[in-house]
Parts: sequence; structure tokens; C-alpha cells
Amino acid sequence: MAEMRQLGGDRMDRTQKERPRSVKASVLLMQLREDVKAMNSAISILSQKMRHLTRNEKILGRNLIVLNKKLREMSDSSSSEGIPEETRKEIEELKNQLLQANKKIEELNIVMANQSRKFVGADELKELRYVVDSINPLDLATLDQVKELIKRELDKQMKSDSQQLDLG
Repeated sequence: MAEMRQLGGDRMDRTQKERPRSVKASVLLMQLREDVKAMNSAISILSQKMRHLTRNEKILGRNLIVLNKKLREMSDSSSSEGIPEETRKEIEELKNQLLQANKKIEELNIVMANQSRKFVGADELKELRYVVDSINPLDLATLDQVKELIKRELDKQMKSDSQQLDLG
């Protein structure tokens, strides 16, 4: 009997559980309706924004067309008509300064090219250093030193010859 009582108790719990489920279903339906309304309002806001974007895009397109026409007209018309005299003078001065700077740059390029021809490159310098190191000029004598050595030797020989003649 104890088992039957447990079953009976389960049956009663099931009927009690069904009622909250039906209440939960209606609550869920209400929440679903609210969610759908919120989504609907969000979609309507997005559609309004899209309409505003397309309208603004059309306006910007028209403005671009007008500005392009004005730009073409300005470029087609002579540039001196719309520019004040002071601005034109400043532009001419800037042009002259630019031309002078270009001339100076060209002169500097020529000077640099000449200087690079006059000076030895790094590879050539290494080769010259090798040659100088292999010869070792510190071991060599200068022309004056050689002449003086020859003179001394001749003087020694002359003295020794004069001494040998006197003895012999």
C-alpha cells in the first residue's frame, strides 16, 4: 500500500503541474507578442533610417553634380579672371623661387657628380691600402737619403784609397 500511496501522490502532482504549464504558455505567448512588437518597432525604425539614408544619398549626389559643373566651369575659364592681383603676384613670386631652387639643386647635383669623380671609392681605397701595406714605404729610403748614403760611401772609399796609397 505504501507503493500505491506514492503513485497516488504522483498523480496529484501531475495535475497541479499542468495548470502552471498552461499559465506559463499564456505568459510565454504574451512575452512572444511583446518581443514581436519590439522587433516590429525596431524594423520600422531601421526602415525609416534607410529611407533617410537614400534621401541623403540623392541630395549628396545632386550636390556632387553641381560642384563638378562649377569646377569644370572654373577650370575652363581663364584662371586670371577670378584671382585677385595680390594673389597672382604671390603665385608668380613662388614660381620664381621654385625655379631658383630647382636651378640650385641642379647645380648641386653637378657639383656632387664632379666631386664623386675626383674622390676614390671605398673599393679603390681598400685596394690602395693593400698595395701600400704590401710595399711598406717605411722600409724604403727617400732620394735624398740615398744620395747622402752614396756620398758617404764614396767619401769612405776615397779616404780608404788615400790611406792605402800612402802605406803601400
